[in-house]
Amino acid sequence: MRAEIISVGTEHLLGQIVDTNAPYIAKKLASLGIDVFRKTTVGDNQKRIAEVLKESLKRVDLIIITGGLGPTEDDITKEVVSEVLRERLELNKEIFTKIEERLACFKKGTKRGALKQALIPHSAKILRNKIGTAPGILLEKEKKRIFILPGVPQEMRIMMDEEVIPYLSKISKKECIKSHILKLWGIGESQVEEKIADILQNQSNPTIALLVKKEGVCIRITAKFPPDKINREIKKVEHFLRIRLGDYIYGINEESMEEVVGTLLKKKRLSVSVAESCTGGLLSHLFTNISGSSTYYQGGIVSYSNEVKSSLLKVPDKLIKEKGAVSPQVAKEMAKRVREICGSDIGIGITGIAGPTGGTPQKPVGLVYIAISTPKEEISQKFLFSGKRENIKWKASQTALDLLRKQLIKKN
Repeated sequence: MRAEIISVGTEHLLGQIVDTNAPYIAKKLASLGIDVFRKTTVGDNQKRIAEVLKESLKRVDLIIITGGLGPTEDDITKEVVSEVLRERLELNKEIFTKIEERLACFKKGTKRGALKQALIPHSAKILRNKIGTAPGILLEKEKKRIFILPGVPQEMRIMMDEEVIPYLSKISKKECIKSHILKLWGIGESQVEEKIADILQNQSNPTIALLVKKEGVCIRITAKFPPDKINREIKKVEHFLRIRLGDYIYGINEESMEEVVGTLLKKKRLSVSVAESCTGGLLSHLFTNISGSSTYYQGGIVSYSNEVKSSLLKVPDKLIKEKGAVSPQVAKEMAKRVREICGSDIGIGITGIAGPTGGTPQKPVGLVYIAISTPKEEISQKFLFSGKRENIKWKASQTALDLLRKQLIKKN
């Protein structure tokens, strides 16, 4: 079954409201194996709504429309759909009475508004609205099915779950569409593509798509199979991707880098502390974003100035003057000193130039050194990040977490 979603409302086109209805509907349809081919947003305009609907009717056999079922003059979805399908509107007295009673209870609305919402296309099936006034509508014409749902998200979701999905589950194939996300850090999109080029070229079902997000390169595996088979098919593809991409993969689906690292620290019963300069406390913030992080996060010191590096962290003045605050040697000292001060198993030190000022030809904006210290070893790595100040701080923090992650899995 092929479907399209139409969101009606000029407020969406003006950017006044974010359309959360379409993603919700799409996920629900995917769970039934129904392919969503297109999502369209159209304003409260009779001609444009009609044009969009006519185009959709040519392409697909299932259309779900949200919005424009209210009591005001600009709520015209039902009227336009009825006109396109040549359906006459008839007053449903039962719905009219219920709407009037509800409006009277809340001391708002008018008889005219109740009358408008109680006009129902002649052959329509009525979908109950448990928490609002406007009923939903199902129209079936020449093997086409058109659902019209309220635009209010809470009303739409209940109606989708309790009316639309049970109906569609009876007529759709016993398949579902599911996506599984692999998250990578420390590698670019083109490099990922190069490493899995043959897999991408030979994909069919499941399919693979590359996405670049704030949290790194993401690989989306999407499959369409019966429910008892779909996870197994996704795992097969994931297995081959993991062989190719190794420890660049840090997490799946909604997992964040800090969640993954926190889980590893708890599993190994290790504690960590942080000395930050250019990230200004962002790494500590990420650690403490996770509930239960007190079991492994000991504390942090934001040593932004050289004076604080010397007085609080006890990094030797001589070392800072000779090597510079942004250097691998100072990063190592920061990591070592904060580990000793906080009494943690692991110390992380970050020092760099977040910009946009402060860079030199020898030490440009984006240069960051990240060090990790344990009682047995010290490592320091150099990175050169691009972007604005906030981007550099974010990338440095994520890279510090990733560096720690790789150290922890290396010791398995």
